[in-house]
Amino acid sequence: MDEQRLERIEEKLDKLSEAVTSIARVEEKIYASTKRADRLEHRLDIIETELDEVKNTVAYNSKTVAGVERIFWVVISAGASAIVYFLRG
Repeated sequence: MDEQRLERIEEKLDKLSEAVTSIARVEEKIYASTKRADRLEHRLDIIETELDEVKNTVAYNSKTVAGVERIFWVVISAGASAIVYFLRG
């Protein structure tokens, strides 16, 4: 009778040990997932900052190109006007 009782206790302890091991594995996976999410969030913050810098650069370059384009067309118009003026007279 005592022997059967000890076997049941040993079986229960084995099951408990397996459960604790499973819980530890799950906790490690959760920890790893949390660390990975933190890393990804940090990388997204960096990318967001770089994207803002690129947006500012693009806005500046767009204004510069628009100014250069206006000057180009003014020069072309002046050149065409000068050619017409000299050919006419």
